[in-house]
Amino acid sequence: MRKKAIYYEDERNSRPVEEFINELESKAKAKVLARIAFLEERWLELRRPYVDTLKDGLCELRVIFSGNQVRVIYAYMLKDYIVLLHGIIKKTNEVPQEDILKAKNRMNDFKMRYKQGKIKLPKVE
Repeated sequence: MRKKAIYYEDERNSRPVEEFINELESKAKAKVLARIAFLEERWLELRRPYVDTLKDGLCELRVIFSGNQVRVIYAYMLKDYIVLLHGIIKKTNEVPQEDILKAKNRMNDFKMRYKQGKIKLPKVE
């Protein structure tokens, strides 16, 4: 059963994770996008080192490229979707709490706006 990865989009139509990925060096960007596609297909069986559980329903997609630890914080939502909430280049052993809080706030915003009918989701193939 495949899931569809979608970018969190705020009320100003900004997609912070997409912007983060687009700012990466081209080979790192390609690796992150390939890992997102892999997550869509194999989400049920993936474990460390590819993904890890954080807290409060949040997970991290883990990509190492040229010594950089790229992380995309996401959540499984609405049965068929992986919502990409926040991207960072991790510089410490743990994901900083401020980044977890930012992702959690975006998750809550997504849920609220979805319930209000303000978010249209793409079909899952």
